[in-house]
Amino acid sequence: MAANTVVLAANSSNVSSRHTRVWEEVQGLDSVYSSRTGHAAASWGRQIFVFGGTDGASRKNDLHVLDTRSGAGREVVAEEGAPPARSGAQAVAYNGSVYIFGGYTKKDGEYFNDVWCFEPARNRWRLLQTAGEAAPKRTDHSCTVAGGLMFVFGGSDGRQRFDDLRTLNLQVTPQRWMECKSSRHPSGRFGHSAVIWENSMYVFGGWDGHDTLAELWEYMIPTNTWTKLDGRGNLPQSRYRHSAVAICGSVFIFGGVDKGQNRFRDLFEFDCTSLTWMEVITQGHPPTARTFHRAVTCDDGRMYILGGFDGRRRADLHRIDLSRGEMIGNVPNGQDIRPSSARVPSAPPRVANGIAPSASAAAAAAPAAAAAAVLANRAEAESLTPEDMWKWSQVVPKNEENVYSARTGHAVVVWSDSFFLFGGTDEQARQNDIYEYSVSNNYWCPVTANGSPPASRSGCKAVVYRESVFFFGGYTKKEGNYFNDLHAFHIPSKTWTAVQPVNKPAPARTDHSCVVSDGKMMVFGGWDGKTRFNDVQEFDLERKVWREIAIEGPSTSQPAGRFGHTAVVYKQSMYVFGGWNGNDTLVDLYEFGHVSEQWFHVTARGDIPKARYRHSAVVHGCCMFIFGGVDKRQERFNDLYEFSFDTRCWTKIHIHGASIPSARTFHRAVLFGGFMYILGGFDGKRQNDMWKIALAESVPREDKGRKLRGGKGAGDLALRDPEEDAEAAAGNLSEAEASLVGRLRAQIHELQRRLEREEERHVCKICYEQEIDTVFLGCYHRVSCHKCSKSITDCPVCRRPVGQEHVIQTITS
Repeated sequence: MAANTVVLAANSSNVSSRHTRVWEEVQGLDSVYSSRTGHAAASWGRQIFVFGGTDGASRKNDLHVLDTRSGAGREVVAEEGAPPARSGAQAVAYNGSVYIFGGYTKKDGEYFNDVWCFEPARNRWRLLQTAGEAAPKRTDHSCTVAGGLMFVFGGSDGRQRFDDLRTLNLQVTPQRWMECKSSRHPSGRFGHSAVIWENSMYVFGGWDGHDTLAELWEYMIPTNTWTKLDGRGNLPQSRYRHSAVAICGSVFIFGGVDKGQNRFRDLFEFDCTSLTWMEVITQGHPPTARTFHRAVTCDDGRMYILGGFDGRRRADLHRIDLSRGEMIGNVPNGQDIRPSSARVPSAPPRVANGIAPSASAAAAAAPAAAAAAVLANRAEAESLTPEDMWKWSQVVPKNEENVYSARTGHAVVVWSDSFFLFGGTDEQARQNDIYEYSVSNNYWCPVTANGSPPASRSGCKAVVYRESVFFFGGYTKKEGNYFNDLHAFHIPSKTWTAVQPVNKPAPARTDHSCVVSDGKMMVFGGWDGKTRFNDVQEFDLERKVWREIAIEGPSTSQPAGRFGHTAVVYKQSMYVFGGWNGNDTLVDLYEFGHVSEQWFHVTARGDIPKARYRHSAVVHGCCMFIFGGVDKRQERFNDLYEFSFDTRCWTKIHIHGASIPSARTFHRAVLFGGFMYILGGFDGKRQNDMWKIALAESVPREDKGRKLRGGKGAGDLALRDPEEDAEAAAGNLSEAEASLVGRLRAQIHELQRRLEREEERHVCKICYEQEIDTVFLGCYHRVSCHKCSKSITDCPVCRRPVGQEHVIQTITS
């Protein structure tokens, strides 16, 4: 049943062509639905669905559909049910249906986390009964969809701004929620925008409670990693409650409002290949400067702007053609996509994500399937019970005949639901082969690659960035060749490319460490047969520029030259542990702040591991786990230790069960789906076995405290930032002076965090309110107050059983 059918006609004084940027105002929409803000919109094919919002008189739960092909708009009266009236909900379209999540009634009213599905074919609404821990109630969040997974990021519940990323699997019944956790992610915000292009989600702007934002983050679905992208070109001003779409390899943002309540009517383009911003020069009849509107794109290459607030609520519709010449595809906002199958670094094709060419449709669906597979595997990890934790099990592949040869000094990375293993030394020689292991299929296979591979080597290190694996360094033998070349292996096309930097590369080395953060590969330490390095070399993976970071501060705060150490990234820092300094094995731990570019020595506490090198390390939750290695006396280890970045304490993990990997060194470890995997290494002879262990995930104190406070806490209100005056003063400084101000401010923040951590050492790790006044006999750990100790059965640190007769209350002054 339909009502109020209206024919839409475009103002044709300027006709859009594919090679111009001309705004059109579509006439006749005012009589379709009332002027409003905070509505939800999604598109499927050539139809745009508009739900809810507020028109000033009340919140709405009506549904309207606009057909861009026929030019007709109508209200849809569903035969069954409807969501409660709301504003601030978000919508996506998948497989012909529209899904609505979240929203609220008013600022101090009711917030929602229900999921509704409208099925146009049946003209009915359904409230979904989802599985898993549902995303908390929120509004002003973002919703996107790829590979049948709806991604929800950020938002606000009136008390806090969220920084979590949740997925809802729309392909299964019941639809299942899952949280995608990573050690590095954007800060909490709402009113931002999010769109998907190929294998990435791009999040721009928003309000963080103190200021409007102009930062752009990229979430890479196959690797579950966030990267903050550097601003290049003509950048848009900070804003929130704007809109965004992705079309033909670019993200377009329109409108919004800043902290001073200045509304915008500008249109900016971010090229996902060159990572460059530019302002789009337009003609015709643009929308007024506005906020709280919605934008979608259909399969015609146009961006549609619906309603919003420009001083009063609107119900108008504007559109602009943003396709590039021949229309090869677009990503409708909120519409499910099928990402392209390849993006070769040397010549990235602009292939459709929304409507893929029929010849490549099957191949184009592969990355979306891979994203679904990796997230589904993480969902399986979340279903683990406590009895599953801390038990090693050997992974026996289905096709043992295709497993790589037993070796040491190889490199291993994770992408999607696959491991990629390169090079190393087997019983015959150094190798330059590459193997892929499918976790979901439990299957190894050698990769037949295109292009010229690197020379055979051992001791090189690898990182994953976007769709490529980057390999740096290595050597042939102790008195042989040491390398400083850089090679990229593009995963979708299975192609090798030698990366040519624009300047002088870092010195050749092996047994160094490589990590990646915000599009930059960080290299520390290593050995070239003569020198043990302690330099930090940075390679910009987009600009192809090397930079040796000049370290400031006292030399005592810097790690000594070493090799065979490990390095991991947690939040804004790189942590380096252990290694060999030429005289002894090391047990020290250092933190390198990426923003301040300073080293800090981390004081060891707890069950400190023995000194070692050529061990392995991974990060899970707020903890680093190290396994194996060897010491100065050539004693090899198979122990597992946990270091909490939150409490700054070491804990030896007590393994359950009899199965355990042999003591080894020169192996590799990766993290996937909540499991730590160990591959190969040397235990007296070279190995090619694989082991895994389920790791318990620790929640940072900050998150625990937020839950206990019900979301209330310092900084949750939109108060004036005390640094604004300093920032305003910095506006008159030179570029060098402003950079120094920023560096000093970052150093102050890091030192403040360190002071806070020291002060919090004495706070109960259960309630985070009372001081610690209890010791557990047997393990002698002090982690809780007396009240909380009564409910503890296992020590939170070492997980040993604790009986109440072994709990002693201490006296605090």
